[in-house]
Amino acid sequence: MRQNAVSKVNVKTPKRVRIANIEPELGALWGQFNQNTSGGHTVMRACMSNLIIYCDNNDEAQLISQEIAAIVDVHPARVLLLVADGQSGKDTIEAFITLYYTALSDGWQVCAERIDVVSTAEATKRLPSVARSQLIGDLPTTLWWASRQPAPEAGEVFFQLAELADQIIYDNMGWTNPIKGVAAMTRWVAAQQDAQIVHNLAWRRFANWRKLISQVLDPLVAPNALDSLSLIEIDHGPHALAMSWLLVGWLTSQLQWKSVGGKRLSNSELVWHFRNYQREVKVVARRLPKGEPLIYRLLFDWSQAGHDGRVCFERLDSDRIGIMEAFSTIPARVFAAQIPERSTLVSAQLAQRNRDKIFENALKAANAMSAVFQQ
Repeated sequence: MRQNAVSKVNVKTPKRVRIANIEPELGALWGQFNQNTSGGHTVMRACMSNLIIYCDNNDEAQLISQEIAAIVDVHPARVLLLVADGQSGKDTIEAFITLYYTALSDGWQVCAERIDVVSTAEATKRLPSVARSQLIGDLPTTLWWASRQPAPEAGEVFFQLAELADQIIYDNMGWTNPIKGVAAMTRWVAAQQDAQIVHNLAWRRFANWRKLISQVLDPLVAPNALDSLSLIEIDHGPHALAMSWLLVGWLTSQLQWKSVGGKRLSNSELVWHFRNYQREVKVVARRLPKGEPLIYRLLFDWSQAGHDGRVCFERLDSDRIGIMEAFSTIPARVFAAQIPERSTLVSAQLAQRNRDKIFENALKAANAMSAVFQQ
């Protein structure tokens, strides 16, 4: 995967504080920053929202810590990083605070106040109440569910955090049981009845694929291709099944296909069958034995019923996707398609406050597809 972009944002050394003293200690940190760092220049504060981040352990927290500077550089926020450490021990919670800041032409700008709250397994249930007390009340709140556990399976901790948020961001990359996770998450999203904005980072992660498919298979470019499709093959890396599943959900919802069945052929291969008017369309998703959690290859075949047509897209490297001439009746081409960093996906979604009905329809289609695997 690509490395995080270098950010111009600086961060103060974290300070350990008592939970009850978080706000006064933040005030003291502000005062110290003005005295020691500003050099008599103006210190401005930028804060557009509250961002609650929930993760399972310290290893995940370390990865997220490397991304926060890039996120708040684009979208300044009060960041609450909640870490359910998972270690057994006393019913304890500890907190750390810090500031993120960047240089302006006439002074400094503080673009984030970060509060880390780390709990033992026994104290995890207290995290929502701590988060509630630290939110800036007049700002919108986003919950980024960065856990490897599908959100509904976490129970009350997730449900209570979700009640605090106007928007919920989750990521199904790395789920240990993606079939079960997709089913659980899509059912929960469907039950919300538009109460909140819910977003899967996978949707932005394969945006380049959606753009290419829409361009190359446009009826003006490839007449009869979409109406005559009979086979789609997807090759993906480990931990990318759920993203591939959402891609299929997008196709079926946009083309108004009806799901007629599906089955698991092996631990690494799933197949679905859909009805497109009077034609059956077979979709096969295969997991490659190694690689990054990406979509590596997409084949569309509409060569039946008198038509001779195929196109095979393949990721060439981290910056390009190409049409492979040997497997396509469309001329070979190469497209710029950079693999996005997770921090870029999150910061872009933080600025998005409108519902994405195309994404929501894709989720509903994914939910219908998951039903056959729960029987």
